Amino acid sequence: MDRRVDALRVAACFLVVLLHVSSESFVRYSAAWNASNCYESLSRACVPIFLMISGANLLRKNEPLGTFLSKRVLRVIPPLVFWSVFYLWWLDFNNVHTENWVLAIVAGPTMFHLWFFYVIFGIYLVVPAMRRFYQNASQSERMWLLAVWLLTASLYPTLQALFTGREDDLIAKWGRESVYDASYYGMYAGFMVLGAWLADLKGNVVRGLSVFAAAVVATALTTIWESRIHGVPNPFFQLYLSPLVVIAACGLFHAFMGMTPGKASPLLNTVSGCTLGIYGLHPFLIDPFAKRFELLQLTGWSWIDPLLATLLIFGTAFAIIAFLRWIPLFRYRPLRIVI
Repeated sequence: MDRRVDALRVAACFLVVLLHVSSESFVRYSAAWNASNCYESLSRACVPIFLMISGANLLRKNEPLGTFLSKRVLRVIPPLVFWSVFYLWWLDFNNVHTENWVLAIVAGPTMFHLWFFYVIFGIYLVVPAMRRFYQNASQSERMWLLAVWLLTASLYPTLQALFTGREDDLIAKWGRESVYDASYYGMYAGFMVLGAWLADLKGNVVRGLSVFAAAVVATALTTIWESRIHGVPNPFFQLYLSPLVVIAACGLFHAFMGMTPGKASPLLNTVSGCTLGIYGLHPFLIDPFAKRFELLQLTGWSWIDPLLATLLIFGTAFAIIAFLRWIPLFRYRPLRIVI
């Protein structure tokens, strides 16, 4: 695997942990809110980046439909089921009981971060058709599709909600659609095409990081403005389909594609291989452990604590997953693919 993709995957996973750590202080105004807003704005590109990596890896490949279904689509189900059962067990242990675990998993995510598995599963179902389009489309046709997607899935909904004062309605719509509604995963499918398109361009580290930094600053400032208007913290400009978040994701992706390609180091390859497990496990480390032992406020400095906590949680999750993957039992493919 190209080390640029491995490094980007690790960075996106780290940003996911930072997002969920910093969100603890975002929901209400406090002395830590400004720092939380900045870290939230910094890390929101994480989910688009994951989807863009998938697009870069999948849309440019040629493989039979059966091979794709077995290698990609069906491989989403085991980790989805494994982590759903894990968190149902944890909820049950904490006296939050679910009568029928099978129906609960079918109905939707059993823990907030597991929604991504449902989205990626839905997108993968249409990847064969997306792949056929992408590989046979001209550059101008690809750009036209991306422009239409950006306008209809990101720019227009954002501006319409903003100018009609219905920002909360858009937050609810983008956050509460059924996982089986095509619009739920369909609006994220554009990130796959975007990732493949950017991967075909020549990246540039300085230009990409400049775009990323500018978009992050703009997201933080507009979030302050929007929150002051509403009188309470408002994440409207931090939504994954917000134009500013899309731009930030493009900048970061472009920057990593500007790195020198080559084979990943053994350490980078190991960490990258553990990102699925880290993603699945990290909320468990935030809630029962980090909060219980006050690891989210190690120094009392709001600009330092989220970074320290993220490093600690990410490192702990990596150590646990790497150890599990080292155990001979988890070296068998049916078990290894869940972590």
